[in-house]
Amino acid sequence: MEIIIRNLREIKRVVLYVIVVIILSLFADAVVEWRMADHPMLYIKDLINIAIILIATLFYRLDLIKLKVVLAVAVYSIFISIYLSIPVRLESNSLVMEAYFVKVELITILLMLVAGILIHRHHMIYVLVINAAFIITCMIFLPVDYPASKYIFYLVLLTGAGLSGQRLQKALMELRENLAGANAEIAKNNKKLIEVNKQKDQLFRIIGHDIRTPFNQISMVLSILSNDMDNAKFEEMKKAMETAVDNGNLLLQDLMIWAKAQATDSMAVKETVPLFPLIQKEVRFFEGQAKRKSVQINNQVQKGIKVFADPNMTATIIRNFISNALKFSHRDSTIEILIDKNEGFSSISVKDYGTGMKPEDLEKLRYSEKNVVSQEGTEKEAGTGFGVRICQKLAEHQGGKVKITSEWGKGSTFSLILPPVPLSKDTKPSKPLES
Repeated sequence: MEIIIRNLREIKRVVLYVIVVIILSLFADAVVEWRMADHPMLYIKDLINIAIILIATLFYRLDLIKLKVVLAVAVYSIFISIYLSIPVRLESNSLVMEAYFVKVELITILLMLVAGILIHRHHMIYVLVINAAFIITCMIFLPVDYPASKYIFYLVLLTGAGLSGQRLQKALMELRENLAGANAEIAKNNKKLIEVNKQKDQLFRIIGHDIRTPFNQISMVLSILSNDMDNAKFEEMKKAMETAVDNGNLLLQDLMIWAKAQATDSMAVKETVPLFPLIQKEVRFFEGQAKRKSVQINNQVQKGIKVFADPNMTATIIRNFISNALKFSHRDSTIEILIDKNEGFSSISVKDYGTGMKPEDLEKLRYSEKNVVSQEGTEKEAGTGFGVRICQKLAEHQGGKVKITSEWGKGSTFSLILPPVPLSKDTKPSKPLES
């Protein structure tokens, strides 16, 4: 952005410089014409041109017009003055007229390039039309004997130069637009890279801190184990070790899934999936944990229902939903797994009746792309903070989204919304994520 602003300022300085040069040139031409004393009209027109340009510049300073408009006024006012001076020039002899004609053509080339480069390339065509009109006028009304071949020479010379310049300017503009697009894409990718680096640093912090916790717990338990420990104490220590191992395994699993979800080549391989057995498999995975907490998980999805989805990604999302629901459920409560179809969209929901979330916590969870949100469960269960982020990413890979509703003290509902089956069932082959 700073580079673009710098370039715009540089262009503005160039335009101002050209306007100043035009004014000084007109003033110098007025002085020459005044000293030659051929005709008052020849220097008065230059002074009028200068006055017009200065008035346009004043309007620019008052923010009434743009700087390019000032330059356009300067360019075309010169052409008007040239036409106004033709009657006077017609009274000159052929030698003076030829010098004047060459002068006009040189001025035309310069103004054509100035207008085409600094205003717009179309102005090159406008100037060529004006120059052609000027040459035709001279051919018809010039009383002196001036060869037609010279008129044709100047016409062909300026027309060829103008059209070549117009094409070159068009190519340069397209190149600049392509460069601007490339710079924008680079800036966008740099922004993504910065965000990826932030996430990587966050992963390292989690790995460096959280993954040590279960190993420290195991080390602590091992250090206090002894041969004369009674069975009750041993079972307590064994349970603590199992919990530490489960927590460590959960963290590693979430980190691996998150890394795969972040991969750019992790395309969904969608197919028609029977939903009940997929969910039931995940319910059985949590049977032991649910039993220890006295939580009943009810799979209320009808057995005949099917969805068009990536089975591995969908299973991972459902597993995270159930894990989260168990974590925040109270003892002796229930978790319901539901399916709702509306206008072809499938909404798979996991509903708990646990702690729920406060509105501010819900907002943090919904917009957790930059912040890991992790809270302890109802019985101090640990978490990695990556659950919702993993689900959101995997849902996006399938063209779906995750919807979260919650009420403090009454529970939460996490829903995976999948789009309808497309008209064309062709899918992009890619390596599916492992669940």
